[in-house]
Amino acid sequence: MKLRLYGIPLALLMIVAVPVLAQPPAQRPPQIIKGESRVIARGDVEILTFESEQDLLRLEELYDQSRKSAPAPGALTMRYLRSAMDGSVQPYAVWLPREYDPAGAYPLLLQLHGIGPKTLAGRRHVWKGMGVPEWIDVHTPVIIAHGYGRGNTFYQGMGEEDVLETIADVQRNFRVDPDRIFIMGHSMGGAGAYTIGLHYPDRFGSVTPIDPAMGGRIMPQADAPMPEWRRPQVAVQTVASLYPNARNISVFFKNAGAGIGGKSTEYTDGIVAQGGFSTAESFPGMPHHFAPVLSYSIFVPEAIARPIQRRPAEVKFYTNTLRYDRAYWITIDRLARHNADAQVVAAYDDGKPRPAPPRRPGTPAPPPDPGRPPSITVSTSNIEGLTLRLADAGVPTGARMPLKVDGGEVLNGEVPAVVRLSKTSGAWRIVDGPAAPGGKRHGLQGPIGDAFNSRFLAVYGEGDRDLAIAELDAVRNPPGQLVIHGDFPMKAAARVTRADIDSSNLLLFGTPASNPILKRIAPSLPQTPMETIRNGEGVIFIHPNPENPERYVVIWTTRLLSLPDNGLGAGFLFPVNLLPDFAVVKAGKIVEAGHFNNDWRPDTR
Repeated sequence: MKLRLYGIPLALLMIVAVPVLAQPPAQRPPQIIKGESRVIARGDVEILTFESEQDLLRLEELYDQSRKSAPAPGALTMRYLRSAMDGSVQPYAVWLPREYDPAGAYPLLLQLHGIGPKTLAGRRHVWKGMGVPEWIDVHTPVIIAHGYGRGNTFYQGMGEEDVLETIADVQRNFRVDPDRIFIMGHSMGGAGAYTIGLHYPDRFGSVTPIDPAMGGRIMPQADAPMPEWRRPQVAVQTVASLYPNARNISVFFKNAGAGIGGKSTEYTDGIVAQGGFSTAESFPGMPHHFAPVLSYSIFVPEAIARPIQRRPAEVKFYTNTLRYDRAYWITIDRLARHNADAQVVAAYDDGKPRPAPPRRPGTPAPPPDPGRPPSITVSTSNIEGLTLRLADAGVPTGARMPLKVDGGEVLNGEVPAVVRLSKTSGAWRIVDGPAAPGGKRHGLQGPIGDAFNSRFLAVYGEGDRDLAIAELDAVRNPPGQLVIHGDFPMKAAARVTRADIDSSNLLLFGTPASNPILKRIAPSLPQTPMETIRNGEGVIFIHPNPENPERYVVIWTTRLLSLPDNGLGAGFLFPVNLLPDFAVVKAGKIVEAGHFNNDWRPDTR
């Protein structure tokens, strides 16, 4: 058998060692960090990785083997997928129930690990999941997947996408009941289960955070010094912001008595106040990681008990970005102001009499509810475009009723299965086409870090290769314990093809003077940041690619993430995920930054 890496024969590969940029010693964690930054050249493409050549080859072999073999039921088996983001091979583990029948349909429970020692290399091909005795209920007919999440990512950005890719890979290869998918995690994994579950509430039936590392680590203090441009990127990861999204998904907090999850009761109260269902269960005296004493598998039956609610009568959803744009039968098509808090509450009242509430013995029965005329009501904040899939809400075909949005009646009669709404001059109206043509939209809304969440290619200009390597290494390996395990593709600008432009977000390193692609598209980019470049200042910004508006370009003219004391430290949030749509950099510091408006121009409000 001929060994191949990324589909390329070994004979065509070349390894180039690149020193890892030094970071301030005080910011490094105490663990030994394995790995040397390397560039593996294959034809016109280079792969920036911390892995050795042997480990990458081993990952390719494991990927090949897992595609050709089937896991044995009743055993934890390693699987490997190829990520759509950077083409790297990523691991996960899967458990099939002992009586697994390929003709059946089984619940899927995704389990997420906590933070571990920071390693840059040699981890992916030896990772074996989290262990059967500590996590898996061997007696329950459920498929269990252990997500890797690209290492210590707190399941943000590429780590979150890895979880979604893992779920999709399990669904492609095994018999999963689409209405019974659930997520659970411990510590960092508990925080990840909570944020992923509430970013995508209609994809999961329950969330089970086990002594989650949430609290002050990902909750910003209201009075903390923080520039306004950073707050939206933090808010969308914040515990309290996401309470409304738990309206129709069960959240089960499990606290170790001697652990770190002491605020779970506060979180439960916040969810219940939004009409959701949540419990907080404490295990006195238990340490933070208590699975060796009391297996997390005892939480599995509760976690998988209730299927996903497909037709909830009321939907609540918070977001500040069109990356997270939908829940159940609602899609947010357009925000009035991007990267500002937005919320929608939509309710379908079928008008049927409500059952009488429980009453104490000896108290008189209340009069029966006579029912009401059916209705649909929607309230919004900071939203200008909505799609309501009323058939998915259970509204009968041909039903007649009023539809009110923000107190105004937009329809009173037969309601269609799908209603598209647009707000102009302060008034809502029904429109025939998409509610938000052009401008920012789902998948093309920024900020800068979003360019890494789908297929991307780093493109460097003449003399800009070191800049690209330094900044990409800093994206993956910031100070502290966070790390992204992946293999980032790069190319010289002169070698970029039309196929690259059509398929990838382009991270353009350099200036119009050094990078011919940037020079070519410069007239079609916002002129405010381009003028800053012409004035000799450093700029990083994201924008739809003028040569392919379905993909991003990121203009990256200067070092920022790879410099010490860049002001982007934020605990367990990646610096790249804190960046807004644009940033002006002087002497290694951000001096001006913000978000573009709906039309991808600087927001002057």
